[in-house]
Amino acid sequence: MRRDGVRQTLVKVWLLVLILGLSSCSKGPTDDEITKAIQASYYADPQVKDEKITIDVKNGEATLSGEVSSDAARLQAYKLAAQAAGVKKVNDQMQAAMAQPAPAAAPAPEVAKAEAPKEEPKAEPQKEEAKAEARKAEAPPQPRQVTVPAGTSVRVQTIDAISSKTSQAGQTYRASLAAPIVVGDSVVVPKGADVAIQVAQAKSAGKIKGSSELTLALASLSYQGKSYPLASSAVQQVGKSRGKQTATRAGVSAGVGALIGGLAGGGKGAAIGAGVGGGGAMAFQALTHGQEVNVPSETLLDFTLAQPVTIILPPKKTSPSEQ
Repeated sequence: MRRDGVRQTLVKVWLLVLILGLSSCSKGPTDDEITKAIQASYYADPQVKDEKITIDVKNGEATLSGEVSSDAARLQAYKLAAQAAGVKKVNDQMQAAMAQPAPAAAPAPEVAKAEAPKEEPKAEPQKEEAKAEARKAEAPPQPRQVTVPAGTSVRVQTIDAISSKTSQAGQTYRASLAAPIVVGDSVVVPKGADVAIQVAQAKSAGKIKGSSELTLALASLSYQGKSYPLASSAVQQVGKSRGKQTATRAGVSAGVGALIGGLAGGGKGAAIGAGVGGGGAMAFQALTHGQEVNVPSETLLDFTLAQPVTIILPPKKTSPSEQ
């Protein structure tokens, strides 16, 4: 019986020690340990190590006070305190020092009236005008912008041969300006500039029942390293139906004009194209033969712009008298 009592007593003592040990292990750092941890993080941080910050920790709640040199240092001090182990909350009572205004410059001493030359006030405006003229002379001349209006005639000469048998809608072919583009009395784009022609519609007599057909429009103009999209009227050539060997020139309907405007202008020129659908004419130098429509190289084609296009030109050269 006595042994059992001793054994029970030992078991109770062991359980008490175990409970105390577990409670001590689950308990977080003390307020003093938290304070030291925050101070250590401040000493290790170059942004706040020289700041005079007071740290007061109670029940895991840290209160920071004092004056810091900047808002950046204040924010860094707050972050370091919030990251310390055991901190439940951070109360920011710090104040950032106000920037001191720069001392006002001392007024310049007045020049004695006797020393100032009488002609100087009149000379100053002349100097400013001379400087303004010098700056204007040094400034590089700006490029010019000239708008070619809708309705302008554009004559081109084909470089590539085009055939209704091999062409597909959307395909482009090379051409060049056969005559300069003129606005008023000035040549905007000279003869020989590169032009792209786009196939709006192509039908081969060998693939369909009926006549062959080829509809063309301007696609773009290349001049001085820049490319300008164009929207124009259409030119159309229709061959005779199967069994007939001659080709007949046909007028362009408003529907075809709308199609060309949409292709060349990205959809924007569709309405304009409808209005000028019949304005184009195909000036063939050689008539097509057989059922297919063939546009040989060096054929002259006339188009009409359906939309205005703005061309960027180099700065206008000034004469020596204007400089």
